[in-house]
Amino acid sequence: MAVCLIGLPSSASALKLLDEQGNVLSDVVILVDGVAPKPAAPAVMDQIDMQFQPRVLAVGTGSRVDFPNSDDVRHHVYSFSAAKRFELRLFKGTDAPPVAFEQPGLVVLGCNIHDSMVGYILITDSPWYDVSDAQGQLDASQLPGGNWPVSWWHPSLGEAAPVSVGELDLQLTAQLTLPVASTPVAVEKPLSPLQQRFRKAAEQHAY
Repeated sequence: MAVCLIGLPSSASALKLLDEQGNVLSDVVILVDGVAPKPAAPAVMDQIDMQFQPRVLAVGTGSRVDFPNSDDVRHHVYSFSAAKRFELRLFKGTDAPPVAFEQPGLVVLGCNIHDSMVGYILITDSPWYDVSDAQGQLDASQLPGGNWPVSWWHPSLGEAAPVSVGELDLQLTAQLTLPVASTPVAVEKPLSPLQQRFRKAAEQHAY
């Protein structure tokens, strides 16, 4: 995979991520190894306008994530991903206990009520991580200078592991062009409990 970067003569306050057509890339997780851990911040996966907000969340292994419901309708959030299996029935105005993510990996979220809702939580052992915003930018100003191992993940990769781009000095990098596929890799949405029961029944009747 080819990666193109544009450097700056002095420290960059923001790193801009682009695809190979020059379009900005939101929802890219950038991971940096070998540096001091970034300060812990509250991790929240909200539900707004019947979508997960943010669509992509990165957290360190062992983090707890809050799942508030800011919609006026109820949601039933669940995941059957190997990294974390859980379900939460979320009602407007009620608090659910935070969910702990003890194992690194990708967690794909669904809603048992609203099938169009899909979200992603990437749990990582990397000490520094961030997710690009709607303008394709993330703040690398707190990283120490020097070349450090950098990797990235995007929903277009599906369940593939983060991709290494080698060692970079992100403080001296203005733009990073990544080979994100124009057609995202399909990630199978987790089956709801009802769908699982139907599938199990169908398999039993098939023999």
